[in-house]
Parts: sequence; C-alpha cells; structure tokens
Amino acid sequence: MNRPRVLIADSTPSVRQFIRYCLEDHFKNIEFEVANSGKNIQKRLEATHFDLILYDRDLPFLEGDELLVWLRSHQALKNIPFIMLSGDRSEDSVRKIIELGADACLVKPLLMATLVNKVKEIFNKFEKDKSDRRKYERVRGPGTVYLRFNSQQNQGQLLNISSGGMLSLFDREGPLPDILDRVGISIEADNKKRIEGLEGEIVRIQVVDTLSGPRHIHYAVRFMEDMEAEKKRQLAEFVAALHH
Repeated sequence: MNRPRVLIADSTPSVRQFIRYCLEDHFKNIEFEVANSGKNIQKRLEATHFDLILYDRDLPFLEGDELLVWLRSHQALKNIPFIMLSGDRSEDSVRKIIELGADACLVKPLLMATLVNKVKEIFNKFEKDKSDRRKYERVRGPGTVYLRFNSQQNQGQLLNISSGGMLSLFDREGPLPDILDRVGISIEADNKKRIEGLEGEIVRIQVVDTLSGPRHIHYAVRFMEDMEAEKKRQLAEFVAALHH
C-alpha cells in the first residue's frame, strides 16, 4: 500500500486531530480526508477511493451502524477496512459492531499504541487478503460446514471455498465463535465429497439482513498457513471436485 488514503469521521475536532497525529507519525505518505458529520458521506465514499475508514458510531446525520450496513452491502465498496469508534465498551455493543462487519472497534478515549497497532494489523491483513484473492480461486459450494470451537459445535452452510479459506452462513441463534477465534472445520459437499481435520481463523463476521430481521451471519474463515502437506493435497482435491 504505497500511499494509503484514510477517512477520519468524528464530530470532535480533538479526536480527529489525535488520530491524524498518531497515524502521520507512524505511516509514511499517508493521506487524509476528514468529516465532522455523516452528511454526504456515502457520496464521498463512492467518489473517492479510501484504504481505511475510521468512523464515530454516534456521528450526526449518519450513524456508524447505518453506514456500515450500507457499506458492506455495496458491491464496489464492501471490502474497505472499517474501524468503528465508540464510547460504549460493553461486550454486547462491541459484538454487534463486529457482527455488522467492522474490522475493529476502538473504545474512546483512544490510546495511541492501540490505535497504531490496530491500523498496522488491518493494513497488513488487507494486503494479505488482496494477495490471497489473486492467488486462490474461489469455488461455490454448496455443502454443509461443521465448526468446532471452545468445546462447542455448530452446523452451517458452505457458500464458497478455496485452498486459502471459505465463506459460510450460520443461524444467529446457535453457538457462534468470535472474530479471530481458531476453529476446527469439517465440510460435506452436496456431491457427497467430504473433508475433515481442517483448522482456520475467523477473519470476518457479518450479519445478513432479511425482511424478517437479522437471522443469519456470514463467517469468513482463513485456513491456517501451517497446514500439513497431506491435508493441503486433500483440500485441493476437495475444491477441484466442486468444479464438476
């Protein structure tokens, strides 16, 4: 990322200045745009490329939750990294923000080290995701996914898979892992092909809105890079079989 462009949207001038100071001090050639309200934010996002959005959850004219739902459903903008800034540190609040599709939630008052480390983590992950998308071809399921985590198990639907990871759909009512949790994975495709013993990490969680409300959640999983050679071979064969 040669010259990252960042949008800082917060109603408090001192918060905007603090974020800008922290990032300018740690990232070379970084460019900024700022906003003190959500007015016309959607038009700005569609008109200008951004590599990261930092957004106040309680921003006037367009709150963070509403923008995030719009962003993750926008075909051209849905992959932009997004950090929500919130004054609510409760577990339920943070979980909801992550479920809506935020890459991170930072609780105010912000700490320099926490802010900088999170932005570094997101920039590194974004570059890796771009590389992975070029490297791995995704194949549509369909099939059934079994996730094991924290002595629990849940069953969901396979949406697509590659040798690098998978996207799946789960009912929101069942036991669910959290972002960055390590999970065990078994998959049975509708063509009866099956693979077991995979391990991965939850890299994105996003609530799926329907007419009856948010009943399901998308889980993006990245398979562990230290996978044994034999398991890599089995996975490659499983993915190839879904082509047919």
